[in-house]
Amino acid sequence: MESVVPLTELISLVEPEAPEGGRRGQQRFAAQTLLLIRFMKQWFKLSEPTMEESLHDMPAIRNFAGL
Repeated sequence: MESVVPLTELISLVEPEAPEGGRRGQQRFAAQTLLLIRFMKQWFKLSEPTMEESLHDMPAIRNFAGL
């Protein structure tokens, strides 16, 4: 992926637009993690609930996202 997608450049573009924080007491995800999750949703044509379930159930997807 790194040879095709300029990840560091994309992160620098996305980071300033990232939300400030989550709900009370929640840590916000890193911009890189959110970007990688977005890529996986697109690549595998996953809905938001299916992606969330995949992050819980599949270690390979969790590792790729950096969680």
